[in-house]
Amino acid sequence: MKVLIVHLSGSKRGRTEVFGEESIRVGTDPDSQLRFDPLLDKSTSPFHAQIEWRDGEYLLKDLVKGTFVNNQQVEEKGLQDGDLIEFGLGGPKVRFRMKPEKGDIRKPFREMVADSLAIAREQRAGGLITASIFLKEFVWEVLTQSSLRFRVALALVFLLSLIAVPSLFTSRKLEEKMEYQAKRLETLEAKGIAAEKIIKDFSGGVCLIQGSYYFGEEVPETGVPLITYDYTGTGFLVSSDGKVLTNRHIAQPWWRMPGRHAPAELGFTPKFLEFRAFFPGVEEPFRMEVERVSDTADLALARLDTRGVELPVLEFDFRDIAVGEPVVVIGYPAGISAILARMEKAVVDELVYSRKLGFLELASELSRRSLVRPLSTQGHVSDMLEDRLVFDAQTTIGGSGGPIFDRAGKVIGVTYGIFTGFTGSNFAIPSRFAKELLEVPTEKVSLGTEK
Repeated sequence: MKVLIVHLSGSKRGRTEVFGEESIRVGTDPDSQLRFDPLLDKSTSPFHAQIEWRDGEYLLKDLVKGTFVNNQQVEEKGLQDGDLIEFGLGGPKVRFRMKPEKGDIRKPFREMVADSLAIAREQRAGGLITASIFLKEFVWEVLTQSSLRFRVALALVFLLSLIAVPSLFTSRKLEEKMEYQAKRLETLEAKGIAAEKIIKDFSGGVCLIQGSYYFGEEVPETGVPLITYDYTGTGFLVSSDGKVLTNRHIAQPWWRMPGRHAPAELGFTPKFLEFRAFFPGVEEPFRMEVERVSDTADLALARLDTRGVELPVLEFDFRDIAVGEPVVVIGYPAGISAILARMEKAVVDELVYSRKLGFLELASELSRRSLVRPLSTQGHVSDMLEDRLVFDAQTTIGGSGGPIFDRAGKVIGVTYGIFTGFTGSNFAIPSRFAKELLEVPTEKVSLGTEK
């Protein structure tokens, strides 16, 4: 994996640098790999930041309390492809890109337009971005950041446009369109900042639930069950005294059995071998007990001893949600498999193939290595029914029980089902169905505000 740094402003504006090192020093010091001009980039310190490849991702570490990612000040942050980094307040801005060892660069068209506009703003005259500056930067983006197929296709379109409307790129109308596009991109960026804040503030309160259960009695000779059933799900903290909300089919996985018969009716007694929660950044799991289950919705309330650990408590918004509202979904879809997929192959080989850790031991080891972290996706509410909320943010089995946030950071639903074969529709239980479990008096329920 290689790192590409696209300079949007500062002394290297318009340039693209490629790095293959696992550790990149950033600053104005001569020994820095990503080096800025100390005379022109005065907001950047000699030893400003460090970018390191660690545990399967690139981490940005601030060294001077003056580094910003997507307009948010950070101390240490995992970088994503396309992140906007600013070294010093008002200092040089760069776009962080990751490129596989094989294959050419395939930068999204929207980012090419955004970066070209950002560079052009630095050189604009008379309050408007001139067509010549924008085109020069956009052509450079296309030549250096897009795939070969895209470059050929765009060249043909560009040539035909020049033949048909030779005066198009010098008109004021084009400048106005570019300004409109710039404002639209700024609006999209603002939404991205809101989502990033939700993920940063509340991911720590979303837990990976791991369960292992069996039916009947243990085998007398060994004292262990003959057959166990293992599964994972998602839950989230709803009170400081350790209450966790999740789905009923996560708290009682035998609830929905073939034929709709309860295990007791069939002569079986289900028992938990393990029912526990892993929170990001906490090495040891928390044992849980089911406190209450809902008779009207697929919801359950569990309880754990927080052991004095401070964890984010999520808040609810019980209002009716409008179709089209943006949402952020946080959870553990695909469970432990998704965590392993984000790790280096050598670590996976060690844990799974060399040490051959089982289902329970593997989760504990991942937690001790601080590798249990939830996934987040974004989307919109596509329908609002009486008993369910339909959304298009991606999730899958294992994400059940995870919170769905509105743009204010309040929980508006709990994921409970997916539409198999079509990722554009997934289902959640509206937050109002959790009132009974949470024992929230109706007159004290916050209905939120229209947004």
